[in-house]
Amino acid sequence: MITLVTGISGHLGSRLVRLLVQQGARVRGSYRPGDAPGPAANLLDEAVPCDALDRAGVERLVQGVDRIFNVAAMVTFDPSLYKRQMQVNVEGTRSLVEAAARAGVRRLVHTSTVNTLGIPRPGTVGDEQTPSNWQRYGMGYMDSKRESEALVLAANSPGELETLAVLPGTMFGPWDVNDNGGTYIKLGALGVLLAAPPGGTSVVHVDDVARGHILAMERGTAGRSYVLGGENLTYRRIFTLITRALDRRPPLLTLPLMAAAPLARLSDRIRARTGLPLKLQEGQLVATSSRLFYSSERAKTELGYTFRPAPEALEDAVRWYREMGRI
Repeated sequence: MITLVTGISGHLGSRLVRLLVQQGARVRGSYRPGDAPGPAANLLDEAVPCDALDRAGVERLVQGVDRIFNVAAMVTFDPSLYKRQMQVNVEGTRSLVEAAARAGVRRLVHTSTVNTLGIPRPGTVGDEQTPSNWQRYGMGYMDSKRESEALVLAANSPGELETLAVLPGTMFGPWDVNDNGGTYIKLGALGVLLAAPPGGTSVVHVDDVARGHILAMERGTAGRSYVLGGENLTYRRIFTLITRALDRRPPLLTLPLMAAAPLARLSDRIRARTGLPLKLQEGQLVATSSRLFYSSERAKTELGYTFRPAPEALEDAVRWYREMGRI
């Protein structure tokens, strides 16, 4: 039986491959042509370059595969890449799901994100039932991941191709080669971080998320989604823990970001009318000003999912960045 992992060159993909191989799985991994295959490539039975939009290539990729972890995605918040991001994340996922069904793949776990869920009401914690309310902001990452998750779950066919989705929080840990959670660490390492955004997020170790993927594959109910989060912390608390691990000064203030909302809305209108590559977005201000806190209770109860304390995840990430000379 062959397990396919897409997106092996990324942070989560490489850690998932490592864990699967440790468990004795035969793993085929795919990565975007032109990219390096990543730190786990030497562990694979096969490493295959494959463009998500190359239908013929995707058809070949899934042949002989029993189960799929679809980790690959275009991760960016650049508004000028909105159309490309929708194409890659939505149509690429559609191509994979359709090819998997034709090839007789038994089960597919799709990596989504808590960003497909809505912003919880102040003072509350969201879960898999929290409806999305990001649509008004036109953010490619939220829109494309929400649509790709929906099409995966809609494709669930018991007894044929069973599909489910997992929704990670903000991941930290070793081998973050693309500086995802590592962006926070690099900011903290500058030693001049005087203020933090007012919002917050769910902090989780990448290896806990990788293990959660395997639990979902083995125990998850087809057609369902599972939040794979960790501790819910404000950004100020996150940067305090990071700067403490780095022996730097913690932030002293919280930025009133929403004061810039009128300017961000103007930027959105100008970009929509003229196509100018303006970076400021109202949606990003909302995201960094909101407490995007979510519960992993469903995954705990149904999958046996657990996560380590946030300081451990952050310290592990800082240690790797230091060892690699990236800070």
